[in-house]
Amino acid sequence: MKSYRFRLRPTRSLGFLSQTFHATRKADPKSYILKVGTNIAERKLWARELHVFDRELAAYHLLAPLREKSSPHLYYGTTADHGSDGLLFMEEIKNARNIDQIRGLEWKDLRSAVLAIAQVHAQFWNSPALKKAKGLPLHHYMRAHKLKQNLPQFLNWAKLSDEDKDLFSTLPDRIPTVLARLKKRPFTLVHGDLRSDNIFFQRKKVRFIDWGLSFVGCPAFDLARLAGGSSQKPLTLLHHVDLFNLWHRELLRHKVRNYPCDEAWQDYRDAVLLTLTIPVTNGPTLANFSARGHKMAKAITTRFIFASHELGIL
Repeated sequence: MKSYRFRLRPTRSLGFLSQTFHATRKADPKSYILKVGTNIAERKLWARELHVFDRELAAYHLLAPLREKSSPHLYYGTTADHGSDGLLFMEEIKNARNIDQIRGLEWKDLRSAVLAIAQVHAQFWNSPALKKAKGLPLHHYMRAHKLKQNLPQFLNWAKLSDEDKDLFSTLPDRIPTVLARLKKRPFTLVHGDLRSDNIFFQRKKVRFIDWGLSFVGCPAFDLARLAGGSSQKPLTLLHHVDLFNLWHRELLRHKVRNYPCDEAWQDYRDAVLLTLTIPVTNGPTLANFSARGHKMAKAITTRFIFASHELGIL
């Protein structure tokens, strides 16, 4: 039986809950990505809490019939230790642009990403296959359920204005209502961590990586996560409306039915409110991971607050 030795070298980008390597071998023109669990104890605890490898493997299995239209091809995958560890061996996406989240996306790239994720949402709209997908949680919007216990630490770290402190102080009363409402809404496959670091722009398609926070739930969360957290320039209300309309029209174009614009817009406003829980539950810890993590935490806090003000969430 033949055995093949792969040459591994770390990728340029460092994951927070995993580590990735370029993998090549002699006489093979293809190049691959090997993704394994993190060896940093604090991050492994997060990965275990979130079951990131279970979720990513489940998402790739669902996406496989799309033939790499929206994600890299997965050759092999397995999980271990309650989803905190595992191994994913997949295609390396070549000849593509990938923009750092701290830098942010320009308007044309935002539009391209919105169209592409809308097609994924439409593909799995209210699909029975989602409830059978082992490893995908239902309505698990990052760590929103841990908002209240993390809020004091966040307020001490963030150094917010009085107005923004008031905004965040209302969240413990509002988030449970939003989470309960979204459980009654249409559901689909949600990426969950839709930001520019996880998007590759090729000539004729956009593909998404890092599905470790994917779940079954309200698709507007992906739109709010992307628009609020990854725009290079602050988006006005009109910009949000434009992206929302682009996304909603694409859903309708791909045969999504019984999802009127007014209901979808309420879902989007709810999702924008939910994005405020991301810096609360993740920001201070992310800031302690690394210098880049600190910049990221500050950037997403500022961006999500701005988006909330533009949409009148206060």
